[in-house]
Amino acid sequence: MRLLLKILGWLLALVAVLALALGGGGYLWLRRSLPQTGGRLRVPGLTAPITITRDANAIPHISAQSEADALFGLGYVHAQDRLWQMEYQRRVGHGRLSEVLGPGGLEADRFLRTLGTGRAAQSAYERLDPPTRALLEAYAAGVNAFIEGHRGSLPPEFVILGIDPEPWRPQDSLVWAKMMSWDLGGNWSEELKRADLQQRVGPEFADQLMPASAKDDPLILPDGGDSVAQSNAIRTGAPQWAPSGPLSAAPSGYPALAQFSLMFEQQLGLGGQHIGSNNWVLAGSRSASGKPLLANDPHLGAQMPALWYLAHLQGGGIDVAGASLPGLPGIVIGHNQRIAWGVTNTNPDVQDLFEEQVNARNEALYQGQWEPLTIIPETIKVKGEADVQLVVRVGRHGPLISDVADDSAAPLAFRWTALDPEDTTLRAFLALNRAQGWPEFTEALRSYHAPMQNFVYADVDGNIGYYAPGAVPVRLRGDGRLPAEGWSGLHDWSGYIPFAELPHTLNPARGYIATANNQQVPASFPYLISTDWAAPYRAQRIIQLIEATSQHTLDDMAAMQADVVSLQARELLPALTSIAPNDAQQRAALDLLKGWDGSMNGDSAAAAVYAAYYQALPKAVFADELRAGYEAQYLGATDNHAIVLDEVLNGSLAAWCDDVGTPAVEGCDVPLAAALADGLETMAEAQGTPDVRSWRWDKAHIVIFPHNPFNNVGALRPLFSRSVPNGGDAFTVNVGPVRRTELYHQYHVPSYRQLIDMADLNASRFMQTTGQSGNLLSGSYDPWVQPWQRVEYVPIPFGVPVAGATLTLVP
Repeated sequence: MRLLLKILGWLLALVAVLALALGGGGYLWLRRSLPQTGGRLRVPGLTAPITITRDANAIPHISAQSEADALFGLGYVHAQDRLWQMEYQRRVGHGRLSEVLGPGGLEADRFLRTLGTGRAAQSAYERLDPPTRALLEAYAAGVNAFIEGHRGSLPPEFVILGIDPEPWRPQDSLVWAKMMSWDLGGNWSEELKRADLQQRVGPEFADQLMPASAKDDPLILPDGGDSVAQSNAIRTGAPQWAPSGPLSAAPSGYPALAQFSLMFEQQLGLGGQHIGSNNWVLAGSRSASGKPLLANDPHLGAQMPALWYLAHLQGGGIDVAGASLPGLPGIVIGHNQRIAWGVTNTNPDVQDLFEEQVNARNEALYQGQWEPLTIIPETIKVKGEADVQLVVRVGRHGPLISDVADDSAAPLAFRWTALDPEDTTLRAFLALNRAQGWPEFTEALRSYHAPMQNFVYADVDGNIGYYAPGAVPVRLRGDGRLPAEGWSGLHDWSGYIPFAELPHTLNPARGYIATANNQQVPASFPYLISTDWAAPYRAQRIIQLIEATSQHTLDDMAAMQADVVSLQARELLPALTSIAPNDAQQRAALDLLKGWDGSMNGDSAAAAVYAAYYQALPKAVFADELRAGYEAQYLGATDNHAIVLDEVLNGSLAAWCDDVGTPAVEGCDVPLAAALADGLETMAEAQGTPDVRSWRWDKAHIVIFPHNPFNNVGALRPLFSRSVPNGGDAFTVNVGPVRRTELYHQYHVPSYRQLIDMADLNASRFMQTTGQSGNLLSGSYDPWVQPWQRVEYVPIPFGVPVAGATLTLVP
């Protein structure tokens, strides 16, 4: 890590040592940053008293007389427990990390200032309706009430970095909403990847390497659902879009620009190949209680503290419980007294790159005319160094993000729905908190802008439903898979898919709806949603488990969320075990696989063998054709690998097995043998022994919960970050993907789990990854790491008296 953070790390370690040396006095000094959870506090900005009762699991139950005051209370408890996390997040979104991290934050700041998430948040705030703005302001007032009352007792990160938080603004909430949109949408990097692969192997082979979906991918809505668009598709018989061919000139390579996506994933925990989620909802006809059951587990980056914060809010028109995001008002995923909902990513294509022609006068060519670019000067303050001046250029297709890279052959503009001047997504979530039925639920989703998501729904009346809301562009030409020419206007967006024509359904005949980032609707659907869906295995397994039992209970749902059977492993095992072993170790490894059922249990030796074998396979098959492009662009393409390797090993794309660097024509036994040898060598090193029968998958497969920014400081990592052994793989329901640049560590996880029983809301179950507090001195910092790994849950008492310490905030 950078020198500044190393120095700060040693300083913090010294502070900790001194605190121990000082005994009780030092410990009490450090504990001043812990929140007050009982008694009465007088705070400005309230209209009436608020009570905050923390139950045995440190989950706050906030009771107020109005919705605004309830959100004030949520802002207050978010700041009590997660102030550093909120500070870091808003600095990410506004491109202000360098102010506290020095030059180490400059790369991210330059990109995000150019992208303009902060400018988009300001624009969205200015265009919000007054009632929504008032609720945002109430939440911000709660955050600020805590900040102003605790400037002398801030969390350790503020003390070490020597900073004092500025007042919270509504724009700070909106900018983190933008970053969550970024987290859930990365099509721009897929365009760069495809352009690079086309240059290396041509369009036909690039398409083979980046398929939209597997041939056996189950559809979320097999019949297309209830949308108006589906009836139109049946009449016309064909979609209204077509795949785009190559541009008149091949897209330029942008290797340095493509690395920004990797930087955001590895340094900030945002985006990446493993973003996904599961959710499903069962009708009463499929549940033992006769009422719907709803499950959800969004797969996002692991971190300390947890991404989510559990809470229960009552006030005015809301009585809602579930998962909130520190920095944002309201409950994002959960239930109120009548409805429940869960979300997964649709993998929508809502980002396009446009190659532009720009002259020396900062004008961009468009349909034969030169248009002036908007020039925005930005000043980035850098701790310990001189300010950095940045000139941002914005055209009709968005900011020229290529300006932050050193290798841009042509200016490249970035068009993204989350950069639109108006974005009412937060209004949609606040309306969901109040919704009492399907009509209000769908009406709330009309305001939903970005990122497009799969919402599943259930209510106490027995209804289940699905809607995929969000702004999805309609292109004049093409499918958005490659950077397009901006100067012609031929690939421009003509608008968004009408809300009524987005995929949706209510009470489907089969009695359930299941999503796992798989394709939503048949190919006859007239609008393009995506050309990049997840590998089918999680969706297939969820459906398999739903259909295996006629009457499900919450325990059945919990077992599904804990399931680590890899259907991919079961599918590939015949091919993987078909080769002849070269030595005793390989013979033992293949014998383990031949007797294995595909369960990626943590204590399984066979799972460790399979993981090692499979992780080495993509390189053995594809690296000879892609050369340096394999490491640069295709190494982390987890879903692409899975879909293509299935076709390679079943024979339909077996030509990829041939090593183009040799005169002979090899079959798939050659790369399989190479992958087995390489994988066993790598896993033996991770296990500390070549004896495959003594291996455990969870000895090598470790979930890392990194703290930002101190995970990168050796002296601080043990204090702030956490880890836990784990099972699963990238395609199990209980997902466990590995970072290929850091085998076999897992950095993307089921970040939150919920099971909702519409027959008894108080019986519902919840869990996030680590704990409620972001303060490492708190007993609530990490108590859930092990229970989360074991797929255990905590309740959020609802509709019953709550016991615990009560803090009353009064005007």
